[in-house]
Amino acid sequence: MLCVLLTSTGCNRSTDKAVESTASAASEEASASKAEETAAETTAAQTEQTTEYTAETEIVPSEVKEHILKLDRKELYDYEWSEEYGMALAELECSAIYLGDEDAKRYPELADALSAAADFYEVNMLEGFDMDKESAKELISSGAEGFDTLVNRLDTHIRRADDVVLSILYDSYYYNGMNSGSRSFWGGNYDTETGKELHLPDVVTDIDEFAKVVEAELFSTAGADVFNSDTIIEDYFKEYGADGTHWTLEYNGVTVYFDEGEIAGSGFGAINLTIEFAEYPELFKEEYTNVPEAYIVGLPMKSTFCADLDGDGSGDEITLADSYDGEFDWNVTLYVYVSEVYYAESFWAYGCEPYYVKTADGKNYLYLFTELETQMYLYVYEITNSTISKVGEANLSPFYNDGISAVLTDPNSMHFDIFSDEAGGGISEGNDIFAVSVDGMPAQG
Repeated sequence: MLCVLLTSTGCNRSTDKAVESTASAASEEASASKAEETAAETTAAQTEQTTEYTAETEIVPSEVKEHILKLDRKELYDYEWSEEYGMALAELECSAIYLGDEDAKRYPELADALSAAADFYEVNMLEGFDMDKESAKELISSGAEGFDTLVNRLDTHIRRADDVVLSILYDSYYYNGMNSGSRSFWGGNYDTETGKELHLPDVVTDIDEFAKVVEAELFSTAGADVFNSDTIIEDYFKEYGADGTHWTLEYNGVTVYFDEGEIAGSGFGAINLTIEFAEYPELFKEEYTNVPEAYIVGLPMKSTFCADLDGDGSGDEITLADSYDGEFDWNVTLYVYVSEVYYAESFWAYGCEPYYVKTADGKNYLYLFTELETQMYLYVYEITNSTISKVGEANLSPFYNDGISAVLTDPNSMHFDIFSDEAGGGISEGNDIFAVSVDGMPAQG
């Protein structure tokens, strides 16, 4: 088993680090033992079921007054195949966000801004793909040993999507054949009404004070000695404080992102830190702190997300990681860490797409979508700051048509494809709008 080690302390008091390493036999044995203990503890609390898609299932009443945006994601995939070497030389994956048709009419300026951003990223990714194809041929012809496919991947995760702000987290991974691969995060934050890109001084009341809070939180938890200098964070905000890309505007605060080696030693890993509205209300302009009671947030793997899981006004950490094993990398193990609670589960899948779901009645869920060949599965987990319990599973996936998929943003309006639950299925039997029911499972209605 691939052991995933994560170091973290607190949402607005933390540095977050996700590191994968091949464990020794002893570490594997300890990890397996820990997983077995956790599984035993949570089995009694788990109620596994496959929900029938009926209108009779009770829906959580929504008190959300704010408008939640409906979004679409365009997927672009390409690869350069070599018959001679029997492998892909280069691979491209790129996703871009667009407003749904109704919201595009409601917010035309935002629709135009998103289209322009999508065009920008698509053009740049395709140009990079062309360069990767040529680079791969040169590496192979020069006798490069142990050549692996060159990969350029750009994923998008929606961090906030209401009538005030649309915030997109870009998750980039690049492998050029000459390093172990690099990963970066950055944000695209837009005023919903005007479509204009937001910069940090548009959101915070005092950028210098915000920088001091970030520095104090990081130094107090990680220790000042791990950072490149005593003034590295202050210097960073002097240079990038007015930048629009190194942060995302969440439903509960502002998250800032630092690449590996940017402010701390390269061995310390990438850092993301959430400064919460509830902890520092004086730092944020009021119009950005009024948010819906129910929403959905896209979660990248191997990165920490901050959410208030017990209603005490302070955030709790949620960290997800996945590892793959087997000849075709289909045996995936999901690791979930919530504060001090640990959960692991293995299943067959090509990959995992997780979402954090907050309902109006204060419950918190993890929705995990997986795909194996043509079969689609949704796994649902209820999470608190002390428990992780599997609620059930269903044969559902976000609605998909001709390269465009629906993005989950609203627990009361989720557009899903419905699949057969029979073995060897995978043919969509239709699609419908679902809402999170009182038990956490999606239900039509």
